[in-house]
Amino acid sequence: MHDFKISPSRTDDPFGSTISRYYLTPELSQRVNLICHLIQNSEQLLLVLAETGCGKTSLLNQLKRVAEKKNEHWWIYPLASTPALSPEALIAAILAAFNVRQDGKPIQVLQESLLSHIAATRYNGQLPVLFVDDAHKLPLASLKFIIELAMQGKPLTRMRVVLFCEPQITSILATPEFEIVQKNMTHTLDIPAFSATGVRDYLQFRLHGSQYSNFHPFTSDVIKKIHTESEGIPGEINLYAGQILQQFAEQRQEPIHLQSLSYLKLLWGIPILLILIGIAWFFYFQTPQSHLPQTIETSEIPVALPTPALYDHASIPQPILETGATDLSNHDSATVSTNSSLSELISHSDKPVPHSDFTLPNQIGQTEINGKDWLRRQNPNAYTLQVLGVYDRLTLKKFIAQNNLNEVAMFKTIYHDKDWYVLVYGIYQTRAQAEAALTQLPASLRNNTQPWARSLKSIQKLIKE
Repeated sequence: MHDFKISPSRTDDPFGSTISRYYLTPELSQRVNLICHLIQNSEQLLLVLAETGCGKTSLLNQLKRVAEKKNEHWWIYPLASTPALSPEALIAAILAAFNVRQDGKPIQVLQESLLSHIAATRYNGQLPVLFVDDAHKLPLASLKFIIELAMQGKPLTRMRVVLFCEPQITSILATPEFEIVQKNMTHTLDIPAFSATGVRDYLQFRLHGSQYSNFHPFTSDVIKKIHTESEGIPGEINLYAGQILQQFAEQRQEPIHLQSLSYLKLLWGIPILLILIGIAWFFYFQTPQSHLPQTIETSEIPVALPTPALYDHASIPQPILETGATDLSNHDSATVSTNSSLSELISHSDKPVPHSDFTLPNQIGQTEINGKDWLRRQNPNAYTLQVLGVYDRLTLKKFIAQNNLNEVAMFKTIYHDKDWYVLVYGIYQTRAQAEAALTQLPASLRNNTQPWARSLKSIQKLIKE
């Protein structure tokens, strides 16, 4: 994006990742309040499940800010997950937050020391809380240890644990290795996508305080297009909106640049022209008068004037108000040729997505399992249901036969350095259709494996890797 000359208090990148303000919708506010209530009053393991770009990390940071103001007795440790975080390193990091030295001690001693400090903290009137971001990235041993901190041992030695993770973690928690999860109560929450109105208000929120707050390209048609392409996911909204805003900024600067260039030519051209005329007059009067001058046809020397830059003259838009009720789509003065601009900035497939309401057959037949090549050919904007992920391919085939599933596909990826086989079911045009189909699956299947709606785009990306 161009480097605009703006005041230090403003930003020329309203949709960048450095914005610290949190956009709190009524739905998100409800979840923040519920999570805080459950942390304070429940021993349950909390799972916040959402795909990449939905705002898990932002929600975690918002919970920290709320807790600092309203729950001063909470002792919070935020953990950023990595595939290389071993149980020893995890325990050492938490103990370091307790200001406890742990150099060279065996893991058993570290565990006992951690439990003692958790108990001491609780006896002292504090509540230790562990926020785990991207918990699905953790090694299985570390994930298991964190869950045991929340569910195992005496109540006073337990931490409150909130796992922020992608829905695929439910397949891991359904394995025998995590039997403790299956035998205890957990509470699962999602992060809802924005509605069309929510997208409008979110754009308004991000633009507020920037140089674009009163003049921007987000008309009602552009907002509808962004909502359709992003499906209300904040990360996708930021991507599309940032691209559109960048093009808008470039279009605003280009006429000004051309005008300035022509003006400079004019400023330099006039003095040069005057000098040339003066030299010509000088030589004319220095020529001897005895020579008869030749008759020369003359014409006025044209002066190249700058072509005026063309602008779309329109009315000045109304300023954006703080409230969410302001209609952002009223800013029609800053239109950036909606149809052509968005078609270039937002790539989408023109191929229609086949849609059918898949039903479970009553009889077990010869089920054809589609593979990665079939998944690659599907429209990336479509959705499917991820039913199960396992390390053993044979387990998937047995699962399909036992549950009478057809219209399925399977692909292999890597999870925790091992081959990981994933079973998906059905093709649906939108996320809403996929989630509606999810409710039609047998209750036993939904409870055992926790299926979830997933985009074909994310699966195709995994297959390429």
